[in-house]
Amino acid sequence: TSLVSRGELTQVVTATGQLNPVVNVQVGSQISGMIQKLFVDFNSRVKAGQVIAQIDSATYRAALQQAEGERANARAALELARVKAARAAELRTKDLIPQADDDQARADLHQAEATVAIREASVQKARVDVDRCTIYAPIDGIVISRSVDVGQTVAASLSAPPLFVIANDLANMQLN
Repeated sequence: TSLVSRGELTQVVTATGQLNPVVNVQVGSQISGMIQKLFVDFNSRVKAGQVIAQIDSATYRAALQQAEGERANARAALELARVKAARAAELRTKDLIPQADDDQARADLHQAEATVAIREASVQKARVDVDRCTIYAPIDGIVISRSVDVGQTVAASLSAPPLFVIANDLANMQLN
């Protein structure tokens, strides 16, 4: 027997496995290209929305300029189609051209309008691609892994390896 006394109680857990953060995000790229700049490294603290890497955007900016040029060309064709359609409608009211010519002018106008819409979408897609050249941190946290270096080419695909792994909070960990 012994007397009851107060003291510290120590609890020890012995386990094997991999220690991981509870929340971690693998950051990849939606576009392919060469890494131009890295703004973070291992153990860097990041905030959501912070720029962490930059992919060379020269090719994507050129595609944007091409799409804008094609859009301008389509808009010019639309203006011409509007003038021709108005002229054909006026001449048709005076019975100076056949109905088929008026129908053709209206069809050309609708086709030109559709082409402008397609070119607008191409410009929007090209802008999105240029914007995707800048990679942002999706969450607040700490960079626990960086898989790329400046000058390395990344290939965007469904099975592409992550460029960075960001852990939300290293105070809370889990053992797998």
